[in-house]
Amino acid sequence: MPIQIGILRHAIAEDTASSGSDFDRRLTRSGASELQEHIDLLERWAWAPSVIFHSPYVRTTQTAHIVASRFEAVPVLPTDLIVHGRPDEILRLCVGHPAPLLIGHEPTMGELISHLLGAPPGATPLARAGFALLDVDRLPTTRPARLILFVPPRLVSTQE
Repeated sequence: MPIQIGILRHAIAEDTASSGSDFDRRLTRSGASELQEHIDLLERWAWAPSVIFHSPYVRTTQTAHIVASRFEAVPVLPTDLIVHGRPDEILRLCVGHPAPLLIGHEPTMGELISHLLGAPPGATPLARAGFALLDVDRLPTTRPARLILFVPPRLVSTQE
C-alpha cells in the first residue's frame, strides 16, 4: 500500500535576538496564521496525517501542535532525528504509518525531499511554511517518490 509522506518546514519564527537562542525561537503571529492557511489547504485536499514527527525546537513543536489540533487523535512525537538525521534514518520513523507528517528545518527537509525524488542534495529547498506531499511505494523506498503536492508559502499566504 502506498505511503503519503507530508514534509513541512516550520512557519515564520521570531529572530534569535528576540528569543535568546535558536532552539527557543517561537512562531510569530503571522507565522501561525500562515500555518492555519496551510492546514485549510490540506483539509481541502483531503489529506490528514496519521502521525506527526517533529524537531524538538520550540517553533517546530508549536507548528506540530497547531497542525494536530485540526486533526483528531494524531500522535505528535518529537525526535532529534528531524534535526540531525540522514534521510534514510528519518524515513525509518515513517515505517508502519500510512500518512506521516515530518516537521523540521532547512536544509534537512529539503534534502529529504531531494532524497525521496532521487534528485541531487540541495535541489529542492523548502521555504518557511513550505509543504510537500510525496507518494512512495513502500519504506524503505525502491524507486523515486511521486510528488503529489508542493506548496510554497506564497501560494497560500497573503502575508510576507
